[in-house]
Amino acid sequence: MSTTELDIKDAPSKLAAPKSQGAPWLIVTLREVTVKLRDKSFIISTLITLVLIVGSVVISGFMGNRTTEASVAFGPGTEAVELINTANDLAVKNDQKIVLTANPLGSNDFALDSLRDKNVDLVLTPAPEGYTLTGLSDVPADIASLLSEAAEARALDTNAGTLGVTLEQLKEGSTLTQALLEGSQERNSMALIMGLIFSFLFYMSAMIFGMPIANSVVEEKQNRVVEILATAIPIRQLLAGKILGNLILAMGQLCLFVGIGLLALSLMPTEIPFISVVFATAGWFLAFFLAGFLLLAAAWAALGAMASRTEDLQQSTGPVIMVLIAVLFTGIYAKGQLLVVASYVPVISSVAMPIRLLNSDVPLWEPIASLAIAIAAAWAMVLLGERIYRRAIMQTGSALSWRKALKLED
Repeated sequence: MSTTELDIKDAPSKLAAPKSQGAPWLIVTLREVTVKLRDKSFIISTLITLVLIVGSVVISGFMGNRTTEASVAFGPGTEAVELINTANDLAVKNDQKIVLTANPLGSNDFALDSLRDKNVDLVLTPAPEGYTLTGLSDVPADIASLLSEAAEARALDTNAGTLGVTLEQLKEGSTLTQALLEGSQERNSMALIMGLIFSFLFYMSAMIFGMPIANSVVEEKQNRVVEILATAIPIRQLLAGKILGNLILAMGQLCLFVGIGLLALSLMPTEIPFISVVFATAGWFLAFFLAGFLLLAAAWAALGAMASRTEDLQQSTGPVIMVLIAVLFTGIYAKGQLLVVASYVPVISSVAMPIRLLNSDVPLWEPIASLAIAIAAAWAMVLLGERIYRRAIMQTGSALSWRKALKLED
């Protein structure tokens, strides 16, 4: 709900009094905030989102700390037992949470029958090229990979003995060491996940609190309510109240989501790698969001003022929606030099620069410079949006273009 829903008859009496107090924009701001906070759908959706955030963190932590156990059946012989023992040793060495239990049975056919009866999870049988791992409906990829690595290790050991050399001699020169010029594998994985979260939060908040500004403006213009409001509140302060009210709501909800998510991460029983980097980057994300949302809010207000009907917004807001989609794609796909360039583009930098900060150690001057550019762009858009809003809000007839709106007189 917005000031559009003020009763037209009572609007002057409700808003004229604050004019003498010199802060009518504050009245509009408070009304935008209080009306939204009384909206049951807004409260329910916020609570549901909080539950989803906490639930996803808890489930991710639980799944990451969970040990996979499987019972592996096999027929006569000791090779399968030795293979399973080797696999368990490798799991411990590689810090894999996998435990395999050897289940020897009288024959391979009996082992397969036990699998069909769901008494065992997997069946290991010899094959000309090595072994066959059979599952009922699927074979877990992590267990198959572990047993394959164990079978390869045992085959190398056996073949080395046949050739009369040691296993170390046979493997000499085959070691591959991984290295990254920027960050680490764990840090890059964390940056990928957090980038998705940041981009989704930005898109959701911008749509929930930004688009209603345009709708509110065009509804007030279409219903001619703004003409009555203008007798009580200066047009500039009416716009300021709308933008500030939705900015406070967006920042408040986003801070709540980010804060609860970080709290859930810090309370996890297992240690989260680079959690201090996540905390610091979350602060940068909130700062960039403030500048990015302010720019978008001013643009939406201007678009609402230039429209004559709500239907006009479907076409005029297309470029703004494309910017938000670009933010989403940046959080998902942007890498390398493209990510560096995007981190200096206002609005898109709200996600791109935090991802860079998560990926690697970025010099402090870069996020400061990027934030300064974003703030400057937001301020320029606010001035432009305010100018168009003042000139176009009282215009009736067909929808205006940016050029036509700028040519109008105050």
